[in-house]
Amino acid sequence: MKQLLLLIFLIPILTNAQAKSIENSDVVNVSIQNGLEDSDLQTLFDFENINYSEFSFQGKSIEGKYFVIRMKEFSNGDLINTTTLFDERGNDYFKIDSTQTSFKFLSKIGNEDLKTWIRGNSFGSKQLYFPINDKNGNYVAKDFFGAKTVLEENMNHPFYILAIITPNRNPDGSASYCRVAQSEIDPDNFGKEFNIPHYYLVEIEFTN
Repeated sequence: MKQLLLLIFLIPILTNAQAKSIENSDVVNVSIQNGLEDSDLQTLFDFENINYSEFSFQGKSIEGKYFVIRMKEFSNGDLINTTTLFDERGNDYFKIDSTQTSFKFLSKIGNEDLKTWIRGNSFGSKQLYFPINDKNGNYVAKDFFGAKTVLEENMNHPFYILAIITPNRNPDGSASYCRVAQSEIDPDNFGKEFNIPHYYLVEIEFTN
C-alpha cells in the first residue's frame, strides 16, 4: 500500500520533470561580448564608429541546424523591408555540428549609410549597406542584455539579437538609447512606443 501511495505521489513529479526537460530542450542560451580586448584597436573602432559584438549560442537544440540572419528595417512604426544577411541552408559546411556556435557582428555607421558584416570562425558574409536618416539623432547599436549575461531564447522561433536605433526623445529634449533597448516593449513596436522614426533590428533563426 505504501509503495502504491509513493508511486501515485511520484507520477506527477516525474511527468512535470519530463515536460520541463522537453521544454528546456528548445532553449538556446545566448551570450555576448561587446568590444575588443585590444584597447588601441577599440579606440580606432570608436573613432570610426564601428560596433563589434560577438554572439555565442549554446544548446542541444541547435545541433544539426543552420542559422539565418536577417536585417529588418522599420519606418514610422512599420516594417518596410527585410534583408537576408546570411543564409547558407543546404550547404552542410555551415550546418552546426555541436551544441555551440558563435559569430561576430560588425556594423559601421557612416554619414549616409550603415554597413554590416558577419564573421564566423571560418567564413565571412557579404558586406551590405543600408540607408540611414539621422534627423532624430545618431544611430547606435544596442543589445537586449541589460544587466544579464545570458539570455534564454526559444529556438523554435526567430528572435532579435541587436537593435540599431536613434534615440528616444524626452520632453525636456534629452535623449536615451538604453531606455529603448532595455525596455520590455516588443522591438517591433519601438517606433510607435518611443517615437523613433527609423531603425533596424537584427534577427536570427535556427532552422533545418
